[in-house]
Amino acid sequence: MKNQQRTISRVVEYSGIGLFTGEEVRLCFKPSSVDTGINFVRTDIEGHPKIPASVETVSDSERQISLKKKGVGIKSIEHLMAALAGLGIDNIEIEINGNEVPAGDGSSLIFTQLLKGTGIVPLEKPKKTFYLKKELRVSNGDASIIALPYNKGLFLSYILDFNGSFLNRQCFEIEMTENNFSTQIASARTWGLSSVVEEFKKKGLGKGVTDDNSLILHEDGTITKPLSMTPANLRFPNECVRHKILDIIGDLYLTNLELNARIVATKSGHYLNACMAKKIIEISKKQINN
Repeated sequence: MKNQQRTISRVVEYSGIGLFTGEEVRLCFKPSSVDTGINFVRTDIEGHPKIPASVETVSDSERQISLKKKGVGIKSIEHLMAALAGLGIDNIEIEINGNEVPAGDGSSLIFTQLLKGTGIVPLEKPKKTFYLKKELRVSNGDASIIALPYNKGLFLSYILDFNGSFLNRQCFEIEMTENNFSTQIASARTWGLSSVVEEFKKKGLGKGVTDDNSLILHEDGTITKPLSMTPANLRFPNECVRHKILDIIGDLYLTNLELNARIVATKSGHYLNACMAKKIIEISKKQINN
């Protein structure tokens, strides 16, 4: 039953604030039937419009992933998508009464624990599995993602490098399994550079940032809490690069596929992750049609 589609066994709720908006939001996770996919439902809007989580609905990928369908949007979905990917959940309905997914502690941990706690159940059809057959590459300046053929699942590598500022070069690689994700990736928190703090404030972003849900990297190499600016206690010595892998896992799950590929990323962010997800979908459709 390992390769069967999955959903949760019961309804579960969670409330919290959005990282960018600072607004209180309530989520209600509901089981969904086979081949229905991952869908967000805006319960605060008349008619409760549904927004599928897929590459086709991506509307913004600059600092987070936003989705939009027929003018209705939802943002900051990447950490929740990573939890769904890590647990192999293909079909679920997520009701939300606002336009931003709650930040939790800035990682995927709360979503992973919450969903796992419901009991995950197999459905009657196999997962939509994709085996990459040729190299794919996307780049932007010195940032890049390469996807290589790999028939044993999903294997991810990331190189985080600020050329001597902020942080010493960090490299991390991991095979994507439910246990590896839950123990090695899910709890890695989001972070930002001290150089963009003022830009965020001017744009009215980051209203939900707290000392518990984010890290700030400073040019001298120190890592602090974002509000008190006291030293941060890291969950891993290389927590920052692990979070970048968390983001890739969540962003690539917008393909709605169980990927078999080796991903090698250097300095990439949500924009390139989304570009790679779109390329994978294009290739997968061609393989199916042929």
